[in-house]
Amino acid sequence: MTIEHPGEINALVYTLFSAPGLEREDAANLVRTILRGEYFPRGPAAYSRAIEQALAQPDPVTAALEPPYDEDRVRRFLRLIHEELEKVKPW
Repeated sequence: MTIEHPGEINALVYTLFSAPGLEREDAANLVRTILRGEYFPRGPAAYSRAIEQALAQPDPVTAALEPPYDEDRVRRFLRLIHEELEKVKPW
């Protein structure tokens, strides 16, 4: 996977092990957590950029952690997170 900071994607994918779901509201809740700086110390810009990079490349974003969801569902959820981050700009 060609991402400048794969740790940010791994941090987001790791949350899927305990995520209540992969719906827009779940993405919005995760974005609120990112904005508060809880568990995600790099700030919203770093996670937004990492999502952009991950979605732009063909390599699996789930390869390092293998969450309980398939690649397609994880990519859809990352898109939702990115959309929710864009809604709350400026950070």
